[in-house]
Amino acid sequence: MQVKNRTKSSKVSYYCPPTPKMNESEVGVMKDILCALDRSYYLESLGFKLFNWQREVISSKTRRKCILASRQAGKSTVVSSIPCHTAKYFPGSTSLILAPTETQAGLNMEKVKDFISMDKTYPKIVRNSDSLLKLENGSKIHVVPATERAARGYSKPRCIIIDEASRVEDLVYTSGVRPMLTDNPDCELSILSTPNGKKGFFYESTNKSYWDRYFIRTPFGVNIDEDGVAGIKTLDEFGLAELTQEMRKRGIKFFISDRHHSFDEQMENFLEMGMQQYRQEYLCEFVEPVDNVFSYDDIERLATSIGGNFNLPGIDIGAVDNTFDVLEGII
Repeated sequence: MQVKNRTKSSKVSYYCPPTPKMNESEVGVMKDILCALDRSYYLESLGFKLFNWQREVISSKTRRKCILASRQAGKSTVVSSIPCHTAKYFPGSTSLILAPTETQAGLNMEKVKDFISMDKTYPKIVRNSDSLLKLENGSKIHVVPATERAARGYSKPRCIIIDEASRVEDLVYTSGVRPMLTDNPDCELSILSTPNGKKGFFYESTNKSYWDRYFIRTPFGVNIDEDGVAGIKTLDEFGLAELTQEMRKRGIKFFISDRHHSFDEQMENFLEMGMQQYRQEYLCEFVEPVDNVFSYDDIERLATSIGGNFNLPGIDIGAVDNTFDVLEGII
């Protein structure tokens, strides 16, 4: 068999047909598909300019989101946009927003309605009340105070938002919200808040790796000068890098708030609030009440030392001697 020598490889050319032109109607359909698939694209199409952390949260496909953020960091955009997008693009779905007070629930409903008013193609509202919006596509958006009674009775919601979750009672979460997740794998649960002490389901969630956790705070830290005068300082690149690395090790997505760049404004907040409240509201630290005799960590250490017998009301008498030893060590 004779094999011919190949002297030079011929260049292969490929033909790529031109992209067909779409008319205005077809372009509209394609954009609507993109809006349905990507919430950040949807919001930007309505004119929203999203912060990086908002885009991350809104675009995330995870079903459990825990957002720890400074005051006025932009949580309202997340609270209103997720259920509004869900109600539009998942016909017949139920979305639920829980707020710690009736006043806050009313404000959240206003934000939902403001959001809907920006979308000229949003499904028509056929029922409009202070706590419920029903759309012509069969979807419902409920906005109610976070009480155990109010949080019951919703069948397989597609979306649940708990606003200012650190101010919501644990019973609302454990007895009201958690049962809604039963046999409901598509339900998206998002809890958002500033801190409120080392207690409650929100605080616990910030330490659980199976939550998709976000941390958004100001670029400042507390500073005490040589004379003992307290104030704030801007974190340098090293300080920010160290904080980012620490959060990454814990599996937390860390962001600096885009809305808290003014040093003078934050110094005024610090002077008006005091160190304790400023650390909580803007640095997102789970600080302890100033009138606590023992810290939360001390109490946890105490409970551990007596073998889990530290229950209220009533302490196991057999553990009393050991309890006094622990208390003496703390004092």
